[in-house]
Formats: sequence, structure tokens, C-alpha cells
Amino acid sequence: MKTMRQILFMACWVIALVVAAQQPDPVIATIDEAYQQAKDLTKKNKSLGNEMVTTLDYTIRGKGKTTEKLHFFYNTVEGTYLMADGQDPHFFYYPLFFVTRSYNIGKKKYYEEYLFSSSSQQLQFALTQDYDENGKRFERRFYFHDGQVYKVVGPEATSFAQEQVVYQADELRHAFDWIIRNPKE
Repeated sequence: MKTMRQILFMACWVIALVVAAQQPDPVIATIDEAYQQAKDLTKKNKSLGNEMVTTLDYTIRGKGKTTEKLHFFYNTVEGTYLMADGQDPHFFYYPLFFVTRSYNIGKKKYYEEYLFSSSSQQLQFALTQDYDENGKRFERRFYFHDGQVYKVVGPEATSFAQEQVVYQADELRHAFDWIIRNPKE
């Protein structure tokens, strides 16, 4: 009995060492850190005014009225550039870094988050909440690296689902760019 305990103890100790020695994926760790920073900044930006909220009300045929709420979080970068005549005009650039989207279709509620690199404006991360064929809600996390899906956490995502996430992120980024440059329209 004593020998069995020692073997069990040693096995547990070896397993603990192996688990402790495993390093987290550096790409995922970097994106998770950026995501946490973005979540922290969204709280701060509410006081800075670097948040734009848009609410859309429309009807989906056969499903009824839908309300969609978009929160765009961005930074304001001031700079200058030299014109041909030697003048230095100032400009403002608004790099988008985080978007949340919530909406309903019928009685089902959906939620999405998109994290963009402030420097390259490339999609880094997306979180989607959806429903399976049985009506059970689930969450899926998409990690992106070098413009491609790097890893998906959650239920397996078809290539179509992955393409839809990328498409939606691009549409939201383009909508933000258009709205921020045409505020009166």
C-alpha cells in the first residue's frame, strides 16, 4: 500500500511538472493581453469621449423588429504632414481598436466583439455568441495572426463561419471610417 502511494505521488508530481513546464502559445498570449488592455481602455474611453455609439432599428422579414447597437472605441492621434507649399497642416487620425455589436433576431439575442490592431487596423480577435441547432447559446473566440485565422476556441467553426467573422469585422471597420469622416450625413 505504501509503495502504491509513493508511485501515485510520483506520477502526480511528474504530471504537475509537465503541466507547469508547458509554455502558453505566445501569439495567443499577446492577443489575450491586447484584448484585456482594450477592455480596460473601453472603460477609460467612456470618460475621454473616444466612443461612438450607433443604434439601428429595422425589421427582418419573418422575424420582426430588430435593434442593433454598435459601440466603436477608438484613439485620437494628432499629427502633421508637409504639403508641397511647405506648410504643416494638422490632421487627426482615429484608429479603431475595439467594437462591440449586440442585436436581436426575433427573441434571440446576439453579441459580438472585434479587436483591431491600432497600428495596422488588422483584425486580431473576435468573440461571437450564437445559437446551435438546438437553440442552445454558445460562445466562439477567433484569434487572428498575419491576417489569417490562427485558432478558434469553442465549437468547431466552418470556413464559412470564419469568413463571416472576417467580413463582419471589415464591414464594421469601414462603417466606422465612413461615419467618423462624414458626421453630418
